Amino acid sequence: MTVENPNVKSIWTTIEVDKDGVETVLVVETDLELNAADPAFDVAKVDALIEAAMNSFAASGGTIDRVHLVPIR
Repeated sequence: MTVENPNVKSIWTTIEVDKDGVETVLVVETDLELNAADPAFDVAKVDALIEAAMNSFAASGGTIDRVHLVPIR
């Protein structure tokens, strides 16, 4: 699975378990600022990243339950 966006630095899947069951999560690591209060936040670039991630989510055929965006640390 890929997420086509220049601000994606890596992707991986993880499993989350809680009292309601198990979910497969696609984790997308990005070089973008994700805090809307930060001056470096670029809403257009973040929206484009979200759209790309959602396209991958839709193309997963139900194998991915959620997408989680994380900044590079």
